Amino acid sequence: MPTLLENKVLRARVYCPICTHTVEAEVAAAATNSHRKLRVVEGQKCRRCLTLLDAAYILEVAGPLNG
Repeated sequence: MPTLLENKVLRARVYCPICTHTVEAEVAAAATNSHRKLRVVEGQKCRRCLTLLDAAYILEVAGPLNG
């Protein structure tokens, strides 16, 4: 049974480990086997320090990207 978050891109606030600020980023939900994971979409950069957010911590999911 597909979940509501499967294959969607969501808006979220993430913690940048380099500059220690919270910034907005896009996260993707992926369901594999019985596990559901949220991951930061690859290739995004922090707006403050311009480093990649691939290793950022997801703090809060704000909602769908389009709406």
